[in-house]
Amino acid sequence: MTTAEVGVDELSLETKGTTGQKVVVALLLLIPMVVFALTPLYNSKGPELFGVTFFYWFLTFWLFVSAALFTGAALLLNKMEGGK
Repeated sequence: MTTAEVGVDELSLETKGTTGQKVVVALLLLIPMVVFALTPLYNSKGPELFGVTFFYWFLTFWLFVSAALFTGAALLLNKMEGGK
């Protein structure tokens, strides 16, 4: 379906759901961005985990946490829009 075939209602940027739900989605998306932006927080060699410096295992850990948070935000958005 092209954008020319889509009705105006389908292109609306408004989402259904309460303000609280929208705030939760925003927080789920912002938390990883803030953590990754605070590089001085985790820019160190120690402590090591299985010989891997803190910088690398902290970022790897947050990649998985970010994936979980983004999935939660997507599921909540889908639920707000009336999906299953």
